[in-house]
Amino acid sequence: MMRFNININKKFLSSAAKLFVAVLVLCVIYSGVTQKQIADSVVRLHIVANSNTLEDQDLKLKVRDGILEYVKEKYPEGATREQTVQYLKDNLSELEEVASRIIKENGKDHKVEAKYGVFSFPTKEYENITLPAGMYEAVRIELGEAEGENWWCVMFPPLCVADAHSLKMDEQAMSQLEKELGPNYRLIADIADKDVDIKVRFRIVELFQKSGIKLAELISHLF
Repeated sequence: MMRFNININKKFLSSAAKLFVAVLVLCVIYSGVTQKQIADSVVRLHIVANSNTLEDQDLKLKVRDGILEYVKEKYPEGATREQTVQYLKDNLSELEEVASRIIKENGKDHKVEAKYGVFSFPTKEYENITLPAGMYEAVRIELGEAEGENWWCVMFPPLCVADAHSLKMDEQAMSQLEKELGPNYRLIADIADKDVDIKVRFRIVELFQKSGIKLAELISHLF
């Protein structure tokens, strides 16, 4: 009788584990497809500090303010995503010059490198949007050894261009984002009562990705 119960428990646990993996696979696939669609609709900004010392972190924020002030003056009003991308690519050397000037004004000689590419981002919550972890096109500005904590924002739609401190999209930017994303807009925007479950789901997928666990390996052990 005891052995019979043990076998039932094993079968139950095995079925539960398989169901969990199946749900996880669907969640990862769905989140991956959704993240790609979201990524294709935004352009981000990534500033990496020289180190995590208070001095270098403070310098990173000064560079941020200088970069955004420069971009705010030059940003093409009403630009599409494609126009924003082209503008940023065409102005990488100018962004480097702005950052270098601020660094020198603060008595440092850190090198600066500005590049445009596709980079990995964690899940990030702003005041009225949440972007899932994944790969995004972005301007990446590396200060010195670029071994310190990062500062992230969104260049298109112009979230941080509009206001670097509140990090809240205005109505025009939100409307532009809604037009770009279509149905996926509801997944990332705080509309009425934001579904907290969406944020939790983004976080779970992010943790799974960071763990290094391979879905194929997990499945092979259970099936």
